[in-house]
Amino acid sequence: MRELRNPWNDYLVHRIYVFTEHGLTPNLVKEFFKETYESGCRYVLDPFVGSGTVLIEAQRLGIISTGIDVNPWGLLVSRAKTTYPVGIEKFLDTIDFEDSKVLIPSDRLKEYHTIRVLRALGKIRSGIENAPEHMKPLLFVIFVKLAESISLLRKSPAPRFDSNKRFRDIKAGEVFEEYRNEILKAKEDLDRHRFLAPVYLIFADSTVWLPDRVCSVLTSPPFANNVDYVRHSQLALLWLGYAKDSQDLGRLRSMQIPSCEAAARRWRPSLYEDWLLPYLSSIRGSRAHGYRKFLTQYLYAMKRHFELLKERLEWEAWYTIGDSILGGAYIPTHEFLRKIAEEVGFKAKLTVIGQRFRPGRMLYLLRLINKR
Repeated sequence: MRELRNPWNDYLVHRIYVFTEHGLTPNLVKEFFKETYESGCRYVLDPFVGSGTVLIEAQRLGIISTGIDVNPWGLLVSRAKTTYPVGIEKFLDTIDFEDSKVLIPSDRLKEYHTIRVLRALGKIRSGIENAPEHMKPLLFVIFVKLAESISLLRKSPAPRFDSNKRFRDIKAGEVFEEYRNEILKAKEDLDRHRFLAPVYLIFADSTVWLPDRVCSVLTSPPFANNVDYVRHSQLALLWLGYAKDSQDLGRLRSMQIPSCEAAARRWRPSLYEDWLLPYLSSIRGSRAHGYRKFLTQYLYAMKRHFELLKERLEWEAWYTIGDSILGGAYIPTHEFLRKIAEEVGFKAKLTVIGQRFRPGRMLYLLRLINKR
């Protein structure tokens, strides 16, 4: 079976900024919207918006869409890719980043860049403040994309500092030039995009709030793989001012579904069912307690999400799910979510999509039909 990497890296608009692999392949998305259209549904919800894959395709096809997320970075990326930046070339011609003040929103950013790169990025960050509001999403997204490429971070897959990347200590003029070029490349993608339907973005937790009416759902929820999604986006969160320190980052973790140890909290409710206990017991090692804690909290949160959806769903909900290995134990998260959805009252169908990036790990499609 073919291994699935992120297929959107080479697609117009999507490639402006792409998150990690999620199972929403172009063929699967195409099939979903075909069936959605045939059902008469003209509205789609993505309750875990990520980098906006579903919203971009919905807009291109003329289908109204809403995206929900608790990570403001994902919402900003989605807005940048679904908003046309009218006049952005003229703005770039009028601004001189060299003469801009240096704006560094957080002292922590000094850890991520060499001094020369930090100052150059700080000048660009300051210059963006003067841009019209409708341009800012794209300007910020390309800024973060550049900042990541010339940072001391290396994703392997978790972000780590890498002192060997100091050779990226390029001159300020080169930073400004690369930024302008990347903005113009992104605009060329948006020039070829079809803005045929509105896109609504909502900062919310979809385990406690959903719209009153949900015609259809296509999404990839967080995987229970001990991946700290806040940590993966912390450079963006710091540069954009969404977080200034560890306390701010911790608050953002407290808002997300606990799919990692760092997001588990004592006050969070957990799911304990007889069918789950043998799997929890099979998790071993020094981190077993933390793994069990976040897994049971993750499953509780997803059950709450399904309960909300059961009251609102009119057609179908499609979820791409990845399995897990925690403390040496195989955790069939996809089967857990299918079982929980059926207990809530959905008719659930589970199929294999393909292999994940890591050997032996799989992606699944969970289709939920509301039985009324």
